Amino acid sequence: MNYVPRQAASELPFEGTDIILRYGCAHPALPFEFEDTLEVWSVEVLRYHHEDGCPQCPPAGPCRFEDGTPIGEMSFVRIRDYTADPAWEAADSYTGDIEKIVSVCTDTAYAMTPGLHWSPAFEERIDVPVGDLLIMDRARIDPQWRGFGLGALAAAEAIRRLSAGCCAVACEPAPTDGDFDHDQPAYDAAQTKIAKVWESVGFEEFSDGIYLLDPALKHPADCRTTWRKRFGRR
Repeated sequence: MNYVPRQAASELPFEGTDIILRYGCAHPALPFEFEDTLEVWSVEVLRYHHEDGCPQCPPAGPCRFEDGTPIGEMSFVRIRDYTADPAWEAADSYTGDIEKIVSVCTDTAYAMTPGLHWSPAFEERIDVPVGDLLIMDRARIDPQWRGFGLGALAAAEAIRRLSAGCCAVACEPAPTDGDFDHDQPAYDAAQTKIAKVWESVGFEEFSDGIYLLDPALKHPADCRTTWRKRFGRR
């Protein structure tokens, strides 16, 4: 793992076992428009504490024992294969970022054909290119908890839970906040740093700024084990 967090997990005021991921997905029982192809998941990153004390709660804030204290959030978009919708059209209806990722991974000659039709480069890169595509759309950790590797841990665990039936997980490393107007060098530096974080989860650079993770390989599992050990109970 080339990425080394600037702060040790032991410096956190809570244990790794206090971190909980909470998943949410809402959809109509009878899908309409592109609901059959687009599956959007939200993931809350929360920290809990034991019932016998509240030292982790903000002094001026309410106790969050019952529902946890938010420390970050992620969002994923699953593009399902074998539906009546062209995957590219469904992605384009959501956001330009998702459309770009699908375009890079698929054969544009079949853009308006129902389902996912992988590009030759994608089929060469992914071990078993059959199944859905999971896209890590956004990942954010609150500023005071950055630098420990919490985002990498949360991403590795969320991908494990959400990638069943997917032949690949894709993302485009980019800052989720910050003012980079007219400061391209600062944006590029932030993007490079984020890419290193996602490489430590098992992503590898693919094409046009898009990174892929192959869940069929052992490498992502090894990366996840490394992060689990880093945040193991002290």
